[in-house]
Amino acid sequence: MRRIFQWIAAAAVLVMGSAAALAQAPDPAMFVPDPVPPARGEQIVLRDVPVGGEVWNRVFGQVWVRNVERSSLYVVRPMNGRGNGKAVIVVPGGGYMFVSIDSEGFRVADRLAAAGYTAFVLKYRINPTPPTPEAFMADMASKFGSLGKGELPDCQPAIDDLASAVTVVSTRAAEWKLDPKQIGAIGFSAGSRSLIRLLEQKKEASLLRHVGLLYPPMTQTVTGGPRPPLFLAIAAHDPLFKQGGLKLVDSWLKESDAVEFHLYYGGEHGFGMMPKGTTSDRWIDQYIDWLAVQ
Repeated sequence: MRRIFQWIAAAAVLVMGSAAALAQAPDPAMFVPDPVPPARGEQIVLRDVPVGGEVWNRVFGQVWVRNVERSSLYVVRPMNGRGNGKAVIVVPGGGYMFVSIDSEGFRVADRLAAAGYTAFVLKYRINPTPPTPEAFMADMASKFGSLGKGELPDCQPAIDDLASAVTVVSTRAAEWKLDPKQIGAIGFSAGSRSLIRLLEQKKEASLLRHVGLLYPPMTQTVTGGPRPPLFLAIAAHDPLFKQGGLKLVDSWLKESDAVEFHLYYGGEHGFGMMPKGTTSDRWIDQYIDWLAVQ
């Protein structure tokens, strides 16, 4: 059991980007996942199959979803009369092992809705993981240990689900009183990788007015596809930045200068909407300011 909690503590450091946790003896009770009900707003099913082994857990103070087979969109709308007619599809990360649907999903959507945007949080298909929390955390600690040392393999179902999400929002825009020419998307970590692959592979990418990439794989060069205005934010201490440096930014700039790039000193990987006490905490305000002029 002690070994299990060591794995869990390691996973917390790798996923949440808290290097200080290495120097502290973790309280095991802090890392035991507790189930939470998967209920939030209007849900649009993209792939109508049985839920299967899908698991919603509260881990490290946020909600993750694992073993997703029934992909769907959650609609988070502005208060009555406050909508600006614009939409943003939010694609959480999680290394294709889980969907970080809280810190990189609902919390982002809430801020966007408060600013007048209709947000669509994507719960996409991911790779299967062990059913028990202990086995899952051990598996995750092992795989996240290579962050910044190699390339995360693509997850084609996740990319396909993102393409479906773009189609749904575009074709049903009038239903939500949205301008179909004002649809954007923002991806986090693995979600940003899916968004990059969408640009390269899918015709649906042409429907996006703008894209946001939060701590993406910086080794990517984005081969082919459209180049909508780009918002990119990452921390200098992030293993993915140390691995790829400015390669992604440089390659994008060769084809389009419509780039807003934020490199934060602190925050490390996966800061999302979890306060870190660094300037990366302000990314959401800077993103919303950028959206206002798109």
